[in-house]
Amino acid sequence: MTVVDRHQVGELDLFDYLFTTAGMLREGLETDGRYTHLVTTRLQRRVEAETDRETTYSYRQAEPGGRGEDLCLQFSVAALCARARAATGQHVRPVRVAFAQSAPQSHRRLAEALGTRNIDFGAPVTTFTFSARDLDSPMRGADPCLARILNRIAASLPTPPSVTWHGHFQRLLARSIAAGSPSLESVAKQMAVSPRTLQRQLAERGTTWRAELNAARQRRAEKARQSRTVSNAALARQLAYSDARSVRRALRRWDDEATDVLTTS
Repeated sequence: MTVVDRHQVGELDLFDYLFTTAGMLREGLETDGRYTHLVTTRLQRRVEAETDRETTYSYRQAEPGGRGEDLCLQFSVAALCARARAATGQHVRPVRVAFAQSAPQSHRRLAEALGTRNIDFGAPVTTFTFSARDLDSPMRGADPCLARILNRIAASLPTPPSVTWHGHFQRLLARSIAAGSPSLESVAKQMAVSPRTLQRQLAERGTTWRAELNAARQRRAEKARQSRTVSNAALARQLAYSDARSVRRALRRWDDEATDVLTTS
């Protein structure tokens, strides 16, 4: 067996190996849930109910996100079922699945991916249930020694801070500015929502697209102006403005706003 350390294993690979080296599917799911933060901080999985016959797990988003959340939950459950089949070599399928979203016009393909037609919608929380027989299936790659090493590595990694919806939006907006195309439509597409839905989500948080774009440009400008050699033309490109004149107007406005704050404080 090859000795593994945390510098040789990426977090995504580590997450996968933690699952596949477990002794049984039940153990793999337990470890998987414990270290979900290695691959995402927006999704949480936990045991909701457990009997001698079956165990029900839930998936929850850290913060609701509209259609993007719906698709994420569908993908997460389907991907986990596929991983369970691949890891055990058995036709593992959930006893039942319930999604916390409205029923689509058709969910035939989703049923095919999950391996069951016993799917409900409109539930309080997204859940999926496996039988005890499936959960006791041995893993094809079971390796107790390697599993212990990987668990020690995973336990030593710091838990990253939770990512909020607003934080995710701001990162996508900053990336769009850097790419020179900060449009409402492009950011909404990246968040898997319509432009109207994105505007509504921003309004629910007491802000607007224009205010967020202005604030993101101001933050970027402040960092750039720390280097006094940057020209207005270069700054215009960095902030995705059409020309240097637009940058000068924005800089004057931000300076005036800062002066007003100092005066009134």
